This record gives sequence, C-alpha cells and structure tokens, in this order.
Amino acid sequence: MIGNMHVYKGERISASQLIMMIELMDRPMYGYELIKAMREEYEGVWVPQTGSVYPALRRLQEHGLLSVENLEGKDHYTLTIEGHDWLDGTLASMSSGMLFMARTMSIMGRAYLNRKGQVEGFVPLDEEAPRRRLDALKEIRDTMQINMRMIETHIQELEKEVMD
Repeated sequence: MIGNMHVYKGERISASQLIMMIELMDRPMYGYELIKAMREEYEGVWVPQTGSVYPALRRLQEHGLLSVENLEGKDHYTLTIEGHDWLDGTLASMSSGMLFMARTMSIMGRAYLNRKGQVEGFVPLDEEAPRRRLDALKEIRDTMQINMRMIETHIQELEKEVMD
C-alpha cells in the first residue's frame, strides 16, 4: 500500500484505497479490471497485488463506500452515493495539499537524481518517446486546468463572502 491514510467516519482509508475509489468514479469495474487500471497508472513505480487489493475493496464495501454486484461471475465494484460524496469532499479538501506535495516531490526527485544519478525504472520526461511525452504533458495541462477552475471558484466564493 502507498501513502498516508484518510478517515471516513472513524475508519482508516489508505491512499491506495483512495486511488481505487478514484478509478471507480466514472464507472463500475470488476476486481482485476481495477488492478490493471492501477498498474497502468503506476507503471514502473508500484505494482498493486491481488492479495492486498481485494481485502481493501472488501473494507471499502464494509464502510459503505462501495457496493458490489456479481455480473457473469465477476464482482463489479461501484461507488455508493456516500462513497461519491466522501470522495468529492476529500479531493476538494486536498487541492492545495496536492499542489504542495507535487512540488515537494519534484524538488526531492531532482535532489535524488543529482545525488544518485538515476532512479531504477525512472525515465525523465524529456527522454520518453514523443507519444508518451505528449500524453504526459496533456495530462499535466488538464490537471492544471481543473485546479485553476477550482481556484477560480474558491476566489469567487471568497469575493462574495468578503462583499457581504
């Protein structure tokens, strides 16, 4: 499992469980489909294992954040309404923290590369194939646009509050 934990009604939610929920935001997935999606996202950095993912999914279900439906012999996981609400609130409260963490990780990564030369399995963006560079840059742009919209919304809300 990765990262720090979060809390839902006093229950611990790990960063990897949070990632599972994010993967399930748009559509239900069966277990192995979810594992494959997570492996693609973390390729070269982390390999989610079935032995940890399925128990984590069960815990999320026990907390009421996921529901499961067996279709054609496969358990399909879906965020519940409570799961969507908790995830939306958690992500909204993390926005400035995520920006800080991303900047911190960038600084730490540069420092490590300067000291050690290279990280096993790490390929700097400028050494990636053009298609992967393009995809990575588009993803960064899209994330920045989302964050800018969120910041603009917060600014507008604060301006209204200040004017009242």
